[in-house]
Amino acid sequence: MIYHQPFSYKNLSLWLLLFCCGLITAYVIFIALISIWVGLVHSHQVGFLIPILAGVISIMTISMLFLSILKFLLNQMKEKDIIDL
Repeated sequence: MIYHQPFSYKNLSLWLLLFCCGLITAYVIFIALISIWVGLVHSHQVGFLIPILAGVISIMTISMLFLSILKFLLNQMKEKDIIDL
C-alpha cells in the first residue's frame, strides 16, 4: 500500500501569506522608487533630497521587514505539526 501525505492547509496558508507580503513589499518599493524619481527630476528645487531620502529609507525598512517575515514563515513551514491526521 502506498502511503500519501495528507494535504497540508498550514503550508498552503503560509505560502499564501508569503505571497501577499511579497505583493505589499513590491507595492511599497514601487512607490518608494517613484518618490526617488520625483526627487531626481526636481533636483533644481530646494528640498529635492527629502523625497529621495524618504524613498531610500522606505526601501531599506520594507526590505528588512520582508526578510524577517520570510525567515519566520519559512521556519514555520519546516516545523511538523504535533498532531498527525
